[in-house]
Amino acid sequence: MSTTVKSEGTEHKPISAMPRRHESEHKTALDSAAAARATWALYIIVVVSGAVLMGIEIAGAKILAPSFGTSTFVWGSIISLFMGALAAGYYLGGMLADKRPAFTVLATIVSMAGLWIWLLPRWGPSACEALALIISGPVTGPLTAALVVFFLPSFLMGMVSPYAVKLQASSLAGLGSVAGKLYAISTAGSIVGALSTTFLLIPYASVSNVMQGLGILMILAAGCCLWMFRKATRTFTSEDRTGLGMLALGALCCAEAWAIFPVEPSMHPGYRLLAYRDSSYHEILVTEDVIQEVEQEKEHNTYRVSQSKDIAHADEWLMTPPRLWVDENSKELPWFVHEVGRWLKFNDNTESGIFPYRPEHKNAVGYTDLLHLPMLWVNDPLPKRILVVGGGGGIVPTQYHNWYGTHVDIAEIDPAVKDVATTFFQVVESPDGITFHIGDGRQTIKRLPPDVKYDVIVLDAYSSGGQIPFHLLTWEFLNEVKQHLTPRGVLATNIISGIRNVHPQTIRPADLFLAEYKTLTASQADFKHISEPTVEQKTPMFRPDQIYVFPRVYEGHSLSGENLEEYRNVIIIAAQEKERRSIDQMAADTKRLTGGSKPLIKVSDLSWHVDHPWLPEQGPKKDELDSVSVLRDDYAPVDTMYRPVKHDEKKRDLY
Repeated sequence: MSTTVKSEGTEHKPISAMPRRHESEHKTALDSAAAARATWALYIIVVVSGAVLMGIEIAGAKILAPSFGTSTFVWGSIISLFMGALAAGYYLGGMLADKRPAFTVLATIVSMAGLWIWLLPRWGPSACEALALIISGPVTGPLTAALVVFFLPSFLMGMVSPYAVKLQASSLAGLGSVAGKLYAISTAGSIVGALSTTFLLIPYASVSNVMQGLGILMILAAGCCLWMFRKATRTFTSEDRTGLGMLALGALCCAEAWAIFPVEPSMHPGYRLLAYRDSSYHEILVTEDVIQEVEQEKEHNTYRVSQSKDIAHADEWLMTPPRLWVDENSKELPWFVHEVGRWLKFNDNTESGIFPYRPEHKNAVGYTDLLHLPMLWVNDPLPKRILVVGGGGGIVPTQYHNWYGTHVDIAEIDPAVKDVATTFFQVVESPDGITFHIGDGRQTIKRLPPDVKYDVIVLDAYSSGGQIPFHLLTWEFLNEVKQHLTPRGVLATNIISGIRNVHPQTIRPADLFLAEYKTLTASQADFKHISEPTVEQKTPMFRPDQIYVFPRVYEGHSLSGENLEEYRNVIIIAAQEKERRSIDQMAADTKRLTGGSKPLIKVSDLSWHVDHPWLPEQGPKKDELDSVSVLRDDYAPVDTMYRPVKHDEKKRDLY
């Protein structure tokens, strides 16, 4: 390592070659210890910048997720934006370093990036939501949002490495070695930042806390490294002392604001927040209606939420102390408390809901009622064991266990979802009742012994917002699922899609449904080049006449015209019987199972849905199915099957 450090703002020359009268204008020759301290200041600022850069790149996806999901397009937008910003930072940073090779400038650049990162959680989500409302499309929206939110800090951090090279290089001959070492150190910092953010920070802290902590770390690094460098080179000036004081004051103010004014969700009028978790997979919110005046909306048979002074005592009764739910024997319950809904949201999209203060386990999200349709096929005898992939609030598993005495296995990838379900949604785990298996649904099924069979398997891991897990849609996975069905077993899948492309030239909202339908009815010979396929290879996974499609239809609406393109929950039932059931037969079974004084299925409007299936003669035509591909492990373009990130409010107002 050279024991001389170039002067800041002047062309470097060896100290011994300079006239004596000009020595005061330059750094004196440094001993090896001082040079090492100066070099360490550069190393630290470079490694911290590299670590924080990767940290915000990984955590940044969770800022875009509530507005744009977490599809391949979102990740591609973030990665390409960061790479472009770094390229611009490298180029302009090198030019600026040649003109102003001063550590003070480098510290200023780093502290500006830190301040931007610290502020991100306070305005980033709102900016993303505003852009999502203005810009449509799965590509343009996330790319624009990434540009607005992340370009400046990543550009500034791109300037750090060329600046550090300029400050450390003592001669042109050693420039390659210096540049290689600093870029290697920066890359090592990026690796540490990626691993730490992925496996330590995000699983145990909210994204807002991660971002603010990284921002403060950048400001502290700028101040500490400036002090180290100036002390080593003995070039402190009054301006440097002022700058250090400002950086220290800025870091202190940020830390105090972080503690005093934490970034917390603020609810829309009519809702209160019960829990907020920022897990590795979701931004999870549990919200609850404030006590309602019961004003029924006839169209959807729901209730408007409004605050009322006359019933404020009931609101106080529920929340002091906070009550998770009320025992069915409780006599304290005001009658209107029964209409209070509790909601589970992932990235601001409602996934589950219940009426926690009703005696029965009443579902508040209508589509889950349709997940009881498999009972039309497996009610005699009752199902012994079912598997649900995608836990959510655990509404359907709890109903299956309570109503039918069924053992329910739940495959849920996010342990935070399990915690929320058992704490706020009345899910009781027990060895002979409901059992959670934490992990990816596909891997959970792969680990099952071959002799483990289920009467019903429900695939409900397809969110109305966020990423569609394509590996849970492919032929290979669905075929593996079928191997764990009993001979009478039924597969039920829930997807968000249209059911017909009325205007296929402009938008194709039904492609996901068509592709899933085609995949369920495909054989190996349909997508593999087999010269002489066997009978087994030509046999479809499920026969087309054993596929039943039940779109979520609201009373008073019809499935016709452009309504066919509306995104909705579509329940696809795949059975294994010899003959197709008629609508009359299904209607009679539904009436028998839901009627009487003690109905087996306690879903009052299930008959409505059974009377409104998507009939074979209405179903997918050959030309529609020919327009999509069988979804396979090596080709499943579900991200190109456009579907919007759906929100329950017109405007996101969490932060």
